[in-house]
This record gives sequence, structure tokens and C-alpha cells, in this order.
Amino acid sequence: MIRRLLATLASGLLAATLSAPPASALPAWQTTGSSWSNPDARHPLVTGLRYAQHSNFDRVVITVTGRIPGWTVRYARTHTYDGSGEPVPIRAGADLVLFPAYAHRADGSSCYTGPQLARPHLPALKAVAFTGDFEGYVSFAFGLDGRNPYRIFALHDPQRIVLDFRHAS
Repeated sequence: MIRRLLATLASGLLAATLSAPPASALPAWQTTGSSWSNPDARHPLVTGLRYAQHSNFDRVVITVTGRIPGWTVRYARTHTYDGSGEPVPIRAGADLVLFPAYAHRADGSSCYTGPQLARPHLPALKAVAFTGDFEGYVSFAFGLDGRNPYRIFALHDPQRIVLDFRHAS
């Protein structure tokens, strides 16, 4: 009886495992602006940014301490630095604004250690710039090789925002 019960439980667990959707399902590629908000984010700190080339896309990973902030992504022909309005010296691409988010500590010192302006010259991602940390908004500009489809999502432990730009066909 115990053997039969264990066999039934094992086959049920196996069936549930095989039919469950993958936990790592990624969002669909987008070609229009998008936004997402997180009302539980109180004072997240943006601490870094890195990028890398993958087989079909270029990936930007932004590290965050605290809860993941909301975001807005939009395509832009030009980019400007927050506060000054000065032009960012990269060509058209996309802007990312994180909110509420901060790249400085309570004493005013910066906690962001990523690049201020970088030109990785990857297939889709040609340039990246940290464009602002102003009144609860942290922003970045990305120079792209065109209007590349993108996807954005959050990962946890550690907290990160991932932004992928698909390579042109």
C-alpha cells in the first residue's frame, strides 16, 4: 500500500513538473514605449550598470539595492542630461527612466559605480550614458543601431533590471 501511494505521488509530481510553464519565461519583444510602476518601492538605490553581447541581443543589467523601482522606456532621436538639458553625445536610441529611484545616498554621495558614458560598439547597443539622478528619477540613454525591439524585466537576489535590445536581422 505504501509503495503504491509513493508511486502515485511520484508520478503526480513528475506530471506537474513536466506540465508547468518555465519559471524563466521572458517578456515579448516590444517596439513601442512602455511603463511599469511599483508602489512598494520606497527608496531604491541604483548602484551599477553593465552590458554584454549575446547571440541575438545585447543586454544591459542595472543593479538596484532595495525594491525594484518602476520604469519608463521610450525611443528617442536625441538625449539630454537631466537638470542641465545639455545634449548627450550619442545618436538616437532609447531612454530609460527609473522611479522612484536614487543614485546617491542620504548624505548626497554617489552610490552609482557604472559608466557615465560608454561606447561598447555591440551589434545593437552602440553607446550608453548615465543621464541623471534628479528628484527621485534616475535616467539612462542608449544609442542603438536602429529602432531595435527591446524587452525589459526584473530579476531578484540580487535585485536587477534587465533591458535587452535585439540585433537587427
